[in-house]
Amino acid sequence: MPKIPENKRFAGSWRAFSVESPAKINLLLKITGIRKDGYHNIASVFQMIDLCDTITFKPAKKGKVSVTCSDKSIPVKKNLAWLAAMKLYKDGLPGVAIHVEKNIPSGAGLGGGSSNAATVLCALNQIWRLGLGDAKLMEIGLELGADVPFFLFAPRAWVCGIGEKLTKLPPAEKFAALLVKPRIKVSTQKAYKDFDFSLTKPLKPYRIPRQIRGSGFTLSETVRLLQNDLEGTVLNMHPAIARLRRELQSLNGRGVMLTGSGSAMFVLFNGRKQANSALRAFSRKNKETWSKVVLPKNSMAHLKGVCGG
Repeated sequence: MPKIPENKRFAGSWRAFSVESPAKINLLLKITGIRKDGYHNIASVFQMIDLCDTITFKPAKKGKVSVTCSDKSIPVKKNLAWLAAMKLYKDGLPGVAIHVEKNIPSGAGLGGGSSNAATVLCALNQIWRLGLGDAKLMEIGLELGADVPFFLFAPRAWVCGIGEKLTKLPPAEKFAALLVKPRIKVSTQKAYKDFDFSLTKPLKPYRIPRQIRGSGFTLSETVRLLQNDLEGTVLNMHPAIARLRRELQSLNGRGVMLTGSGSAMFVLFNGRKQANSALRAFSRKNKETWSKVVLPKNSMAHLKGVCGG
């Protein structure tokens, strides 16, 4: 796990610092079964992207830990950044003021809250010198949310189980994506509950698709990989998202897909130039819909730059 440089560690006093907390998209999402506890097992390819929240850590009075967020609609006590801090806090530890500047839309299937939790776990482990190893941090992360371990692990991964089985994947050929988020919020719980196994091709659990087992894979192979078992369910639940998908298909990208349970969708392009052109065309007709061009992140530099190497 990356470490905070000496000049930023708590040693009587420490300086404030900020960390980027990236979003992710799913390039594949298969539902492989239902566990006895009601959770669904998945097989998925997670890819970090360069859309990031910014989390700032500042020294505070001893024993005082606070979390604030630019998105006031997220209750503090339900904020995963706060819950992550409380998982690690013990009496007598130095105080920390944490502020989350949100750029990642919430309720979008982009993993913003899970990413925030992972960033807080990593940073506080070092600020408080808790000495927790990778495995323990990922164990704590899984208690906070199924996607949290990924954000502590790698920029691209094959993810199985409920999110606890992770395999690093090599970087793929560079691409750009137009990411859009309608104002609709999708209930993840309902999407999984309404999912019909008879409407999807079965996939053996934990078996990595052939085209991503090697040293890397091309954009064409990424496009062939695109499949989200929840997409049909979500489109049936929300006709407006189905209409949006049809509009995105008209932009002549390489592939269109819902990420996670939505409501965000993305269109893949060969590069930023084509994606920016599509963004301009889309925005002219959809001024009220959040949209942004994003690129894949192929390193953990967002943590290493602040937390050491």
